[in-house]
Amino acid sequence: MRARLARRVGPEHRSFAAMGGTVLGGTHALCPTCRRGRLMSDPEALDRRRCDDPNCGATFSLAELGRTYALDGTDPRTLAAYERQQALTLFVAAEIIGVLAAAWAIYARSWLTLFGAALLCLVVCATAMVSRYRAWQIEHGRLFEARAPLWAFAVSEVQGLVRRSGR
Repeated sequence: MRARLARRVGPEHRSFAAMGGTVLGGTHALCPTCRRGRLMSDPEALDRRRCDDPNCGATFSLAELGRTYALDGTDPRTLAAYERQQALTLFVAAEIIGVLAAAWAIYARSWLTLFGAALLCLVVCATAMVSRYRAWQIEHGRLFEARAPLWAFAVSEVQGLVRRSGR
């Protein structure tokens, strides 16, 4: 059974699973010291991250991480614009996938096709929201905080929608 499954699961499936893990929060940043371990929350302090590699075990404050991962000489507005463009591309891709899958489901008379497409669109839209969130974080300088500022992001997004509809 394992050999049969290994033939069926190709690299495209593994990359899709990795993307799903990233979107759903299953992956963490690489340790800047050893580049093997992942940075996990330190249970003793919310503002620290610890490498999960037993050979490394390095700890970092969130301020240190912000300086480590900052790109020298890069304008934050440029990075935020890139993330927003990425989000728009993903939202459009999700819409195209949804329309084509709905047409195919009608043609094939298959509700399962529509259900599978809806799940795929959900993952693509979640990835787009991650890009929007990252753009907001970069734009407002809210990277590497002890608690994710999701409520502030949601309020900002709703205010942006209200401002656009008022024009």
